[in-house]
Amino acid sequence: MDKKKTESFDIAVKPLAAVVALAVAQWAMPVHAQEGGAGENATGLQSVVVTANKRVEKLESVPMAISVISEAELQRNNVREIEDIVALTPSLTQASGTTAANNALFLRGIGTVSVGIGVESDVSVIIDDIPIAVQFQAFRDLADVARVEVLKGPQSTLFGKSAVAGAINIVTKPISGPVVYRGSAYYTDDDEWRLAASMGGRLTDTFGMRIAVNKSDMPGNFTNLTTGEKVNGSSGKTMMAKFSWTPIKNLDIDFMPQYNEQENTRGVTAINGFYRTTGSAAAGNLERIPVDLSTAYMNGNPQLPASLVLAGIDPTNPNNRYVRRDSPTGISSRTHGAGLKLAYTLPNDAILMSISSYQRYKANDSRDQDFTDVPTIARPGETRFSVGNLQFGSYDITSKTQELRLVSPDAGNFRYVAGLWWARNEIERHFIRGFCVAPAVCAANSPSSPTNYYTDIYNVNKAVFGQATWDFAPTWTLVAGLRRNLEESGFNYERNFYTDQLDRSTFVPGPVGKDVFSSSGNEDWATTGKLSIQKQLNRDWMVYAMTATGHKGKAYDVTSGLQASAAFPVDPEKSRTYELGAKANLLNNRLSIAATLFHTDFRHYQQNTSFVLPDDPTIYTQLNSIPKIRTRGFEIDANMLLASNWSMNASLAYTRPEIADWKNGPCYQDNTNPVIPGTGAGEGGSLGGWNRDCFAIRPGATTGVQDLSGGIFPGTPKVKVNIGSNYDIRLPSLPFDAFINGNVRYQSDYQTNINNDPRSVNDSYTIADLGFGIRDDKDRYRLSFQVKNLFDRFYIPNANASGPSFRAGPTSTSPAITVNSWVPPRDVFRYFSVKLDVKF
Repeated sequence: MDKKKTESFDIAVKPLAAVVALAVAQWAMPVHAQEGGAGENATGLQSVVVTANKRVEKLESVPMAISVISEAELQRNNVREIEDIVALTPSLTQASGTTAANNALFLRGIGTVSVGIGVESDVSVIIDDIPIAVQFQAFRDLADVARVEVLKGPQSTLFGKSAVAGAINIVTKPISGPVVYRGSAYYTDDDEWRLAASMGGRLTDTFGMRIAVNKSDMPGNFTNLTTGEKVNGSSGKTMMAKFSWTPIKNLDIDFMPQYNEQENTRGVTAINGFYRTTGSAAAGNLERIPVDLSTAYMNGNPQLPASLVLAGIDPTNPNNRYVRRDSPTGISSRTHGAGLKLAYTLPNDAILMSISSYQRYKANDSRDQDFTDVPTIARPGETRFSVGNLQFGSYDITSKTQELRLVSPDAGNFRYVAGLWWARNEIERHFIRGFCVAPAVCAANSPSSPTNYYTDIYNVNKAVFGQATWDFAPTWTLVAGLRRNLEESGFNYERNFYTDQLDRSTFVPGPVGKDVFSSSGNEDWATTGKLSIQKQLNRDWMVYAMTATGHKGKAYDVTSGLQASAAFPVDPEKSRTYELGAKANLLNNRLSIAATLFHTDFRHYQQNTSFVLPDDPTIYTQLNSIPKIRTRGFEIDANMLLASNWSMNASLAYTRPEIADWKNGPCYQDNTNPVIPGTGAGEGGSLGGWNRDCFAIRPGATTGVQDLSGGIFPGTPKVKVNIGSNYDIRLPSLPFDAFINGNVRYQSDYQTNINNDPRSVNDSYTIADLGFGIRDDKDRYRLSFQVKNLFDRFYIPNANASGPSFRAGPTSTSPAITVNSWVPPRDVFRYFSVKLDVKF
């Protein structure tokens, strides 16, 4: 094992070993009777319930791979956004885009990254039985959450489209018991703050309510030298309410309004690598050569020397936190809506439910696309640059849903859930990039690639679904589900290249068939299903086998690079999974374990891919589909009560996503495979200047593709581990008790680029957090302190974040310089926090 891997292994294993050693040392400690924290009691673990099957069930009884993050764990780790959930769930990963609107969630290594609104996500996000229309709407403050259920593998049978790889089910706190008032205040040493307040409970026998509000601000962990402001932060305001009314016996009515404002400046990239290379990464002799900044030029342009565009910035510093921007990058959004639930208990104790929802999301996004604060574009007739390269746009999303659900009683050997589903999503997008003022002459291939387009997408879904559970023998259970879904979809698209036309009413698009496209009434029928069989081996152990299918509807390439062929929808994406699992409750309910082996195939995976046209040597990029990808691996989740005052949770995911079939994948540049003079080819028949597996699309062509079948599907580490622990310290002589908790997470290195460039690999890392504090014996107040990234471990989550290009000389043909850019995660630098929680 080489030194680098040895160090990574030590960093990963030593903190884990310390936790295990502490557990062993404490196992034999006397058990003191005391009030347990959330998720535990004096003698055993607290039961965990989930609603993954649209009915309340014990987690240990559900034949499905589910990770549950409890309220106690959310509180201990100061979870604010869905990115924090990713850090606590090994099976869940995130791809960060140029702004939060391009972020994507991956489950078991599979997700959807797209900058267009015509492609839906692979992972659905549901809040209180209501799905979010577009996944990036979930990247906002989480308020008043009771638990988060991560449902792994295809969930289309019960949750429909956009759950082809899995679903995240967020459950907010219920209305129960007497009225309780809560408040919290949170502050960090890098100036993040949060305030939250809630009240809820039963006011009368027939009426209850719950109201929660919170406000937060995280300035950011980059400094913009141009303005002196912090960037790569976010702030939000959220209001959520529940009103529960029982007007007559057996009828419950819940009304759930909500409102959110979000300001997000994430997506600003900073340069943290500036060098030229020799040798080969694949051969293991890659060498980085420092570059003199005085001889470097942005885009090889003599008007843009590095000394000007990077003034005050050291681009060779791997943890550089300084940028220069004269235009904002980020997204500002507002969301409002409401849900309405009616539940009527029938005479046989079955429940008939109606769940309705309406949600409106409006946002404005922008990005400083030239990555500097100096002009980079010349107006027509000018020789000097006078304009910056800015891209910006807006979103307007309206979502309406209606579900009718019949849930059988919990008693008996046969239980079922059945329903009807209807939803309509309408998404509008306006986008402008570059600079081109009408009636000046400009073309789509100018240096700033100007474009100005309006597009709208709609989809209507109708479905009938059902799932039944049958205890057909004393220790055997069969679960079978089926869904029949009809989706109708379409889009309108119009574009020109004049970026001063900001009013839709006076917008003048280009010709039909080149800049104007539309399609409607595209129907997609789909049937998905689920089948599992489980065996209760004894009182403690259950094993199961399960298979399920997923389906995601047709997609549209409504982006600035639209080609004529994009007027036709891309084929639906389909998945099938096979799972073997076991769940156990051991040691008198002091230890619970869930383990799963899985294999999932995806066909027609929707992705921006490369393609060629007849008699055209150019390779274009367009929304298309990869014929087949797959993911395989195993997962383990465990919860332990080591003593009445000491709990621990641990989870591990081993995930191997791969490209099973893709003959025409993109290549990557490789200067170790030079062009043979006079041929345009490289060694061994490969394409010169590109990796040796890259071949020309035709003899003499200078562009090519490679067969990526069997390659790595990027974005997910092979191994992710998370271990958390909480220890309560009893102080009988004082009016309060103390507690200490910690969390350690590790992930191995992983590929970040679908072209499998060996240089695009992120290193492994281990991050440890430590918390401690005091609380009174009735838990009316709690004062807690936390250190995030305790050992100040530096790591880079995105090795290939978008950034500027430079050349070693003032010409466009000068040798290219390798420029690394990054967007930092929240805890890449150690920070401290204090939090006060009160309850009365």
